[in-house]
Amino acid sequence: MLIFELSSKGRKGYRLPKLDVDRIDVKDYLGEYLREELNFPEVSELDVVRHYTRLSQLNYAIDTTMVPLGSCTMKYNPRI
Repeated sequence: MLIFELSSKGRKGYRLPKLDVDRIDVKDYLGEYLREELNFPEVSELDVVRHYTRLSQLNYAIDTTMVPLGSCTMKYNPRI
């Protein structure tokens, strides 16, 4: 499942504090490279944590499973 599939209109995970400096017009700096729509997923912070935790558990890790080394001459390989 992609994180974009968890997106729900209007859901926010984090808001930046109000600016305490003068605003600038970013179009002056970025020009043609500025995109109006960024298309970020609208998910809560908890959904983001759960999503990436689930993805990390799909990876093979020496910490969580037995290592199938395939040979009786190859013993335990500790982490470095």
